[in-house]
Amino acid sequence: MSAARITSFLVKVASRCNLDCDYCYVYHHADQSWRSMPRLFSDAHQDAFAERLTEYAAAVGLRRVAVIFHGGEPLLAGVSRLVNFARKIRSAAPDVDVDFGLQTNGLLLTEAVLGELEAEAISVSLSMDGPREAHNLHRTTRKGRSSFDKVEAALERLKRRPAVFAGVIAVIDTAVRPEQLLSFFANHGVPKLDFLLPDSHHDRQPPGRDADPTLYERWLIEAFDTWLDRYPQLPVRTFEALLDVAAGLPSGTDAFGFGDVSLLSVETDGTWHDLDVLKVAGEGATRLVGSVMDTPVEQLASSTAIATHRRLLTKSGLSDVCRACEVVDVCGGGSVPHRYRAGSFDNPTVYCGEMKALIQHVRTRLTETFVAIEPLADELPDFELEAFELAESSAGIMADLHADAIDEDAAGLEKALAELDEAGVASALEPSDLRALARHAGTVAWHRALLASRAGRAVHDVDGRPILIDTDYARVALSRVGRSDLEIGEHDDWLRKPFGEAIEFEDETTAEKGRVIIADALDIVEAWRPALARELRMICSAVQFVRDPSAHPDKIVSFSDNSVPGALYVSISQSGGLIDAYDLADSLIHEYRHQKLYLFERSHPTTHPGSLVVSPWREDLRPASGLLHAIFVFVELKRFWEHVRDHGPARLHNRALAQLDDTERNLAKAFETIRGCELTKAGRALADLLESRAQRLPLVA
Repeated sequence: MSAARITSFLVKVASRCNLDCDYCYVYHHADQSWRSMPRLFSDAHQDAFAERLTEYAAAVGLRRVAVIFHGGEPLLAGVSRLVNFARKIRSAAPDVDVDFGLQTNGLLLTEAVLGELEAEAISVSLSMDGPREAHNLHRTTRKGRSSFDKVEAALERLKRRPAVFAGVIAVIDTAVRPEQLLSFFANHGVPKLDFLLPDSHHDRQPPGRDADPTLYERWLIEAFDTWLDRYPQLPVRTFEALLDVAAGLPSGTDAFGFGDVSLLSVETDGTWHDLDVLKVAGEGATRLVGSVMDTPVEQLASSTAIATHRRLLTKSGLSDVCRACEVVDVCGGGSVPHRYRAGSFDNPTVYCGEMKALIQHVRTRLTETFVAIEPLADELPDFELEAFELAESSAGIMADLHADAIDEDAAGLEKALAELDEAGVASALEPSDLRALARHAGTVAWHRALLASRAGRAVHDVDGRPILIDTDYARVALSRVGRSDLEIGEHDDWLRKPFGEAIEFEDETTAEKGRVIIADALDIVEAWRPALARELRMICSAVQFVRDPSAHPDKIVSFSDNSVPGALYVSISQSGGLIDAYDLADSLIHEYRHQKLYLFERSHPTTHPGSLVVSPWREDLRPASGLLHAIFVFVELKRFWEHVRDHGPARLHNRALAQLDDTERNLAKAFETIRGCELTKAGRALADLLESRAQRLPLVA
């Protein structure tokens, strides 16, 4: 197993707390090591941590990292000390974007403190269990006094500083009805809410469940229904993560789905530790080797302890009971600390019954809400799939599919302009002008988001942050009348907003160099397959130059997303230089094929809603449609690298052989997996066609 990639660090800057929450895993569970810890993270440890982070980022090519100040209560260290620590880290690692966060109980969160945190771009997450009657159940002082008034005052201050307000974490108590919590946080408009189950395991059962075995099941189901029916505008991370994994997307929390270890903790004595919540399992359960003074992060990332934890996050690392469970691909075994029993994590989560009941209920609600209303048309297309798949025979089919999509998006754009009181402008446009505008990916993304917002639906980027719907973009959209060229590397907010800070976009200086390579790459595609080049230019309207700050600098990144139809996102930088034009041609072909299949799927769904499959390349759950997309892409790339092998430059001959070997191996795994997937008639026919064509050589004349 390769080393874990560490992208987050939880730093205990203070080991004591000014509250005495009775459920706290630090002070009221098995590991009591806090008693011997220094009260504060020392200056020497700060210096060493900054050095360790910097050397690790340089060693693995890490461009972005998160550092969370934690405790105890981190503000007991003093805000000036935290700000100086953040500056120290940024100064030591000038080439790394460091996202700083603070988890606080709010008691010390004054206006002055918030001002300093905001000035240093340190985001704040507040621990608060709800309205007064809920909060006071557990979050009290050592003398049992209420902390609610001070915490509510902190919440009000945070609401006035949206730039740093990250959200609220609340531990549930089943004595408090979900409606009380959801209405309270919805009325306050918190940007993100995270419900946590009480930290429990098989040797320390959840409070109250021994007397009422279905207590938490009923609460969770009621909470989900209340949220979905009455407060869907409130971003509840727990439920959104469950919906994501139920739909085959990655989970944003370790409570659901599979994942990987990407975080290390550091105690106030500088020692390295694993996931902090593992303290519930026993004294020393989190301890790793060494400290920031003597042990590099790379050593920890490849350590046996971290490898053991990583295995627990894969399907093969689950207990026999979990692997045989019908909801394992959604649950993922549950949170690791909750699996503990008598020295072992080889058990289902202590909340297994709750997870099963909730997942099955969510699936039922999804079916009722999103499927039964609009039954899936499970029919074969009225054209030949053999003709559709090859660019040389698909011109007429793709023209029709593209025209249908443009008509739909033009209608949406016209409605969006009218919503902005731009009806006069929109009505003055010729239908052909509206249709031309609707082929621009940024315009489509903008008008869809605007209409969703006007309909009362929240619009978020991939990081879960709300997206501001800028009405001025209408002028940008209208300025495109008469343009039909492929926009390459141009700055367009709505080609970028949906992706938040997860992706970086190249500046104009680099983009100018990229346009030269794009021209070379398109020439390569044109010389190989003129029909494919024509089809690419017909259905694609924009190319954006990106880099993934978390990826290794040698990795070539590209992606597409159906929320911005017709946009291709490709990297042009590699190891400090520009990539080879043939690699860029590979990326363009790759993403164009996704866009081609997206168009097909707008009128001919290939999978049933909620159809999931374990990826054959890595042990995580993904939509079956994603696997079909991968096959659709790989078949075309196999053709491309066969061409490079036989007709490309000699310097790429061995590279082409290696690419073909990888592609054929991946296709073999993919075809084996997809045979067991539940596809629509169109999806099955397309999968069978692709398998047939992948087995024949050459794949194209």
